[in-house]
Amino acid sequence: MSKALIRDLSLAERDRRWRAIRDHMEKRGLDGLIIRGISSKWDSGTANIRYVSQIGGNGEEAMAVMGRSGEPIVLVWAPSQVGWWAQAQNWVKDVRQGSPSWAAKTAEAVAQLGCETGRIGVVGIGGRSEAGRILSHDIYSGIRAALPGAHFESASDILETVRLCKSPEEIAQIARSCALGDIGVRAMLAAARPGIKGYELYGEILGAVFRAGGESPMFLLYEADREPRHAVRFPSAAPLEQGDWVIQEISPKYAGYWSQVMVPVCLGKPDPLYRRLADAAIAGYREAIRTIRPGIGTRALAEAINRPIREAGFTAFHPQWQGLGLEQLEEPSDWHTAGAVVSAEVRNDMLLEGMVLGLQPMASTLDRSKGLQIGDTVVVTAEGCRVLGETKMDIYSV
Repeated sequence: MSKALIRDLSLAERDRRWRAIRDHMEKRGLDGLIIRGISSKWDSGTANIRYVSQIGGNGEEAMAVMGRSGEPIVLVWAPSQVGWWAQAQNWVKDVRQGSPSWAAKTAEAVAQLGCETGRIGVVGIGGRSEAGRILSHDIYSGIRAALPGAHFESASDILETVRLCKSPEEIAQIARSCALGDIGVRAMLAAARPGIKGYELYGEILGAVFRAGGESPMFLLYEADREPRHAVRFPSAAPLEQGDWVIQEISPKYAGYWSQVMVPVCLGKPDPLYRRLADAAIAGYREAIRTIRPGIGTRALAEAINRPIREAGFTAFHPQWQGLGLEQLEEPSDWHTAGAVVSAEVRNDMLLEGMVLGLQPMASTLDRSKGLQIGDTVVVTAEGCRVLGETKMDIYSV
C-alpha cells in the first residue's frame, strides 16, 4: 500500500463537525443523512462528502451514510481505492466500494444503520451550491425504490449552513492554500517575458503550485492580450509580446481548501487607461478591507466596493467577491453587482466571524470591452478582516 499523502485534520475537528450536523438532524427530526460527492467544478462537488470524512479530491467520487450516532459508512468508486482510503485518513473506518451499484450499496448502508423506515435527509439535491445539487436522478430514484418505507427530503442546506463559518483548523488550511497562490504569482512574474508562449507561462504557474504541495485539480483562469477584458479558461499557443497584459485568477487548493489571488501584469509600461482601471479596482479592494466585519450585509459590501469604481467612471460585469472553502464558489457571494450573474432570490446575508471571502474587485469600461480585476483571500474576524495571502495588490510590470 502506498504511503498516504492527504493532510489530516484532527479528530477534534471531526467531532465538532459531526456534532454540528447532528444538531441540525435532531432539530429536523432526521434519522440519517445520505451525502453524495462527485468531481464536478474542479472537485468542488465533493465538498460535503469531504467535510464529513476527509475523502475526496483528485477526481474522487463517493457517498456517505450518516446516522444519529457512530461513524458514517463511506462508499468510493473503485475497488483499488477502498483500502487506500481506509488507510489514508483516520476519520472513518468503514470504507466500501459503491460503484457500479451506488443506489443498492447506499440502501444497504442505510438499512445497516437502522434507518430504512426513518426520515432520511439527502445532501446532493435542492442545494444552493454545486455540492448541494449533484445527486443524479438515476441514483436517487434507485435509493427510493430500494427503501420504500423511508421518507426522503432535501438536506443540502444542513451542510451549507455548518460549512459557512470556518474553524481555526480550516482557516489554517486556507492560509496554506494562500501561500501556494503567492508562489504561483512569483513564478508567473519570474517567467513572464516577450516570447514565452501562453501555455508555457500557464504551465509555470501550475508547476510551481504543484511542486510546493498544491492539490490537483486547481483552478486557473488566464489571458494574455494587449487589451484584456477578463481572464478566460485556456491559454493560447501564441507568444507574449511587449505591451501585453497577463491577467489571471490563480486558485490553488490545500487539503481541499480553496484560495485565490489575482494581480494584473504588464509586459512593459502600463497604458494610462489600464492604469486608471487598476487604480479603481484597487480602490474597491481597499474599501472592501475597510468595510468587512461581522454584521455587515452583503449589499453594503457590494456598494462599498463599487462606489469608487463607479466614481472613477467605470463599471463591473463580474461578482466582486465569492465565498471560499471546500468549494471554489460558496456563500456568501456577490449577487448584487450590476451585470453579475444573479440568483433568483437576491439575499442580503450578514457577514459572520469565520467566513472566508475571495475578493476580486473588477473595473471595466462602460462598454465592457476592457477590464482588470485584482484580489486575494480574506477571513472575517471579530475585529474586521484579515488578509491571508502576502501578494501586494498592485499592477506589476515586467
